[in-house]
Amino acid sequence: MSEQRGERDEESREQGEAEEAEQEGARQPGADPEEADEIAADREERLDPDNRPENVEVDNTDRDFDAEKGMFTDSEGYEQAEERFPPPGEQGV
Repeated sequence: MSEQRGERDEESREQGEAEEAEQEGARQPGADPEEADEIAADREERLDPDNRPENVEVDNTDRDFDAEKGMFTDSEGYEQAEERFPPPGEQGV
């Protein structure tokens, strides 16, 4: 019986949270156009190369990716890796 009460308490709590969010006008973050400048500034700060941790590779544009092996061609173990995925033209068929 206490198990049923616990389930009801949980359902009641979840319903209360949902109602509270609805009353507060829950919305997707960034949906308010007034926040656009703040969001842009935050994004710029996060993407600034000076804010990146050292020894972190972020830019892979100069690297070649082998979709059939699922790894970059300059990755350790690439030469020994087996092809595990279908060629890009045959994927999702």
